[in-house]
Amino acid sequence: MSWVFAGTCCLVLGASVIAADSLPRTPPTEPTNALSTFQVRAGFRLELAAAEPLVMDPIAMSFDEDGRLYVIEMRDYSERRHMKMGRVRLLEDTDGDGQFDQSNIFAEDLAWPTAVICYEGGVFVGATPDIFFLKDTDGDRKADVRQLVFTGFAEGQEKLNVQGLMNSFNWGLDNRIHGVAGLNGAKMRCVSKPSSKVLELRGKDFSFDPRNPRDFRAESGGGQHGMSFSDDGRKFACHNSAHIKLVMYEERYAARNPFYSMPPALVDIPTDGPAAEVYRISPEEPWRVLRTAWRVAGKVPGPIEGGGRASGYFTSATGITIYRGDAFPEDYRGDAFIADVGSNLIHRKKLYPNGVSLVAKRAADEEKSEFIASKDLWFRPVQFANAPDGCLYIADMYREVVEHPWSIPESIKEQLDLNSGNDRGRIYRIVPEKFERRKEVRLSKASTGELIATLEHSNGWHRDTAARLLYQRQDAAAIPLLETLLASSQNPLARLHALYTLTNPPLATALLDPDPRVRECAVQRAKTVESILPLTADPSARVRYAVAFRLGDFEHPRKAEALAAIVRADPADPWIRAAVLSALKDDAVDLLKAAPSEFRKALLHQLGARNKHAEVEKAMSFLQNAEIADALAFAEGQERGGSALRSAEIFDRAVKIARNPQASDRLAAVQLIGLTRFEQTQPMLLSLIHSGEAEGIQRAAIAALARVAGSNIAASIVRQWPALTPAVRAEALSLLIGRTDRARVLLNTIASGDIQRSELSSAQIKFLTSHGDEELRAEALRVLGKPSDAKRQAIVDQFSPALELKGDAGKGQQVFRERCASCHRVGNEGHALGPDLVTVKSAGKEKLLLSIIDPNREVLPNFTSYLVETKWGDSYIGILSETGSDVVIREAFGKETRLPRSKVKNIASQAQSLMPEGLEAGLSAQGMADLLEFLTR
Repeated sequence: MSWVFAGTCCLVLGASVIAADSLPRTPPTEPTNALSTFQVRAGFRLELAAAEPLVMDPIAMSFDEDGRLYVIEMRDYSERRHMKMGRVRLLEDTDGDGQFDQSNIFAEDLAWPTAVICYEGGVFVGATPDIFFLKDTDGDRKADVRQLVFTGFAEGQEKLNVQGLMNSFNWGLDNRIHGVAGLNGAKMRCVSKPSSKVLELRGKDFSFDPRNPRDFRAESGGGQHGMSFSDDGRKFACHNSAHIKLVMYEERYAARNPFYSMPPALVDIPTDGPAAEVYRISPEEPWRVLRTAWRVAGKVPGPIEGGGRASGYFTSATGITIYRGDAFPEDYRGDAFIADVGSNLIHRKKLYPNGVSLVAKRAADEEKSEFIASKDLWFRPVQFANAPDGCLYIADMYREVVEHPWSIPESIKEQLDLNSGNDRGRIYRIVPEKFERRKEVRLSKASTGELIATLEHSNGWHRDTAARLLYQRQDAAAIPLLETLLASSQNPLARLHALYTLTNPPLATALLDPDPRVRECAVQRAKTVESILPLTADPSARVRYAVAFRLGDFEHPRKAEALAAIVRADPADPWIRAAVLSALKDDAVDLLKAAPSEFRKALLHQLGARNKHAEVEKAMSFLQNAEIADALAFAEGQERGGSALRSAEIFDRAVKIARNPQASDRLAAVQLIGLTRFEQTQPMLLSLIHSGEAEGIQRAAIAALARVAGSNIAASIVRQWPALTPAVRAEALSLLIGRTDRARVLLNTIASGDIQRSELSSAQIKFLTSHGDEELRAEALRVLGKPSDAKRQAIVDQFSPALELKGDAGKGQQVFRERCASCHRVGNEGHALGPDLVTVKSAGKEKLLLSIIDPNREVLPNFTSYLVETKWGDSYIGILSETGSDVVIREAFGKETRLPRSKVKNIASQAQSLMPEGLEAGLSAQGMADLLEFLTR
């Protein structure tokens, strides 16, 4: 079951006609009074840097080398993409008073533009599906160059999610332009080279070399809207209900070891959880409050939205930015600022080391308040910018309504103006009290020597801009000056920039640098094993982490010894283990005996996948007396490598354990049996599928049988269908549709009535009715029929009375356990496959009802089901995630299948929800009311 996120569908169930003048609207606050609406942390204030008519709908900004500000105006948000109203605005402060006083439309006729960054006297601009380079060559402040550089964002998407577009251009320490691909995916091509390979981006970000646009590559990431780098190049992202995430490693490390699958690079780091509490001071929108009041009074049918709590937690986190300026007190440098555009506030997190990772915590004196909050519902902070004056600037879109257009029921939407405010916009700067403005910036006139000196500046914008200008100029005279800076500067961040800017830096000095951030960078650029071996004992875990990754690029007699030393230094850090495992090649077996338990299992898996004779012999010798879980890890690796465990001794031991209901490692034994190739395998596993066995054992046996050929397995399983629990049936359905011969057995059983059509998800039905086998496809269409949108709507109408009934949350919890827990989690109950229920519940009962009954009306890209076909003929359907080396398919009841990319034949979106249609079967209107009450509580 997979509900759509709040904000992805709408439903009108006989709603009353609303008179045009009966729904109160919230008026805007004029710029002259805007500052009075804010509550700002003590010691800081807001200043208005620009407002309408100088700027409208700002959502992204970039300062050029002379302090001019290029601004993206997304006037066509949210449903006017076809009108191409998006623009790039150029703002200038001509008198140096800190307020922009000159405004020019630099470029227009853009459809949903979302990103901008300065380069070479112009700007790169992102407007899905394209990235353009725009430049003014005649000095009239209007772009007369408009070059299409890349295209392919959201290619193949029939309907674009306006809140999941590409965004957030950033200049990286590596002198590349980085961006967020968003939720709509991409199939990127360089326009200047039509024959170039298409780069598909799913769950990844991107970067490109502005001097060589053909150099476009995937990067670790995968956030929604917002991305930022810290001073030392660590990358942060956010998602609407996951407000701060950290990227743990570069994409180039994700798939270099085909025998080891790295954990996902993007991780949540807040101590208060992804959808953390926020403390808004603005009221809920009047239209939402009024609608709720009418429903409570019984004047119109419908729910009390969100169980009385439609806000108070992150639901629309945007624009995460690490403060890198020098105007704030030193304690604020490196803090993360995140906007919640729906709650009219700006949240701050402090970052602390956690092994090689970080944790994000509220400041001690901001536990129950926000850094900035506004009473004005029109305040819509979207992005930030570290600025030339050392302050942090805010792009305030300033809209009456910032709500995904799919999320508003038509009965209300008709009375709202989703374009209200597209002629307004604000840009603020956050400044500390006693702020003293520095002189105007004119880095375009700086000499090469002056730019290199600027790399020592305390303000991050100055360092980044100087680095960019040096990269643009490619002045050979900079080399000796940069080498001197690297050797003698007292500023470690200046030394860091010098390391990245030099093509061939003197690494011997950098590897001995007193600052671990510089040593870490030097390790990443090292060219020999010998140069980094001493750093396996570095006092910094981050440096040792970098060494582990870097060792994977070399072969050396002492490599295994060095990696073992790194593991021993940090035996409990999972990221250190991952880096070491990604680095292993022919030296893997040398670490086996000295490895800690968790590391040993991953190592055995890798050795099995490599399947080298000498390594297999050593591993098998080790496994004779090892735990059965160790043997399972090795056998899983062998299967990945296309082989199988053939040890009769280990097999016999596994069978003995599997037959012992009291054995603690029985589940591992059952899984191991399915990975062997002995005649007894099939009957042994079939014997474990009966009602007397534990559910987990039955599921493991079926999953193991899925690897065995033959339709007789399918016949044996469907005979036992009446006795199978929902979780076991879900496992069995994966087996049955996975191969053509078994799918025929499934269809025959559905035709006979022994299995109900409603037990299949929409994605599974679509797979069968569009199957590549002509005979099977015809049979599926005969048995399952074509989906009917009209039929779904009729059922929606049938259950609409549930919205007027009083629900019992306790009874609804039982309905949830029976029908929903396979894919959704509440507290400690259920499985987290579908959307987060904290976010879903804010949609209200009306939209939840539609999502439950007609799950395919709207499906967000990140919850769309995919069909994955293997080269050996198996098929899998589920929610897709990917690592550098693996494709991961997630299914109901927590099932997860990892497939090496080398074994995948095809991946295709099903454009369907995993949730089955017909979930309402056998449920009364009162039962539905109970379920809705529980979900919104």
